[in-house]
Amino acid sequence: MFTWLYELRDWLGFLIITGTLVVITCAGIALLRPFVQKVFGPEPGRNEQVTMVLTVGGVFYGLLLGLVAAATYQAFDAAQDLVSNEAAAVGTLYREVSAYPDPERGVLQKDLVDYTDNLLNVAFPGLQNGEDPPGGTAVVTRFQDHLLAFQPQTKAQEIVHAAAIEQFAKFDDERRRRINASSGGLPNVLWGVIVLGAAVNLVLLCLFSLSTRGAHLLLGGLFAFFLGTMIFLIAALDYPFRGDLSVSPEPVETMYHNVMGH
Repeated sequence: MFTWLYELRDWLGFLIITGTLVVITCAGIALLRPFVQKVFGPEPGRNEQVTMVLTVGGVFYGLLLGLVAAATYQAFDAAQDLVSNEAAAVGTLYREVSAYPDPERGVLQKDLVDYTDNLLNVAFPGLQNGEDPPGGTAVVTRFQDHLLAFQPQTKAQEIVHAAAIEQFAKFDDERRRRINASSGGLPNVLWGVIVLGAAVNLVLLCLFSLSTRGAHLLLGGLFAFFLGTMIFLIAALDYPFRGDLSVSPEPVETMYHNVMGH
């Protein structure tokens, strides 16, 4: 629902979401304030009716937002761990194949360098833009063909070859888990509940009555700003590989420089 957010700078998306909610809330307060007393009657019973609904609804809605925000952050943190695990697996595999004889060693190492270069310069930028570049799969397939084509000639080569195959399986598993994590996101029905709940709470806030209009606008604006901040946080972290607040490729870059020497 908020995929348009990833096409903007994070600060601009934050200002649009929070600013929109604040403007709508303040406009609603200004427009509805003259009619509140006519609908709900004079004090002291006017606010009691709104407060009862706002309190009950606010508790359940706040609980929903808190759980969704926590789950979204956990998914984002798990995606960062997957990138670190994949980088470690590629680095270990690179060291494993360094024990192969030439020319197989050079061929296998070049395949891994090409994969890492593709990951940094094609895959991650593509994922940030909402694309799914398929180039890495071709490089992995090429590496697999070269690896399985090797025929060990000594007992030591058999041991090295078996370890490399095992490490390749681990790397491929980490890679697939990272790819699966990139296609996550909250279902639209949950986004619909979040947006609907925000609208209901803001309407109830507009129906609440304070002695002065200034105080009502200030408190309503602060509540709307906080609500917009929570929604922006969930939206920005919803797809962990998209937008400015996406998962960092730093673990891959570190491995690329320190292990592969590029």
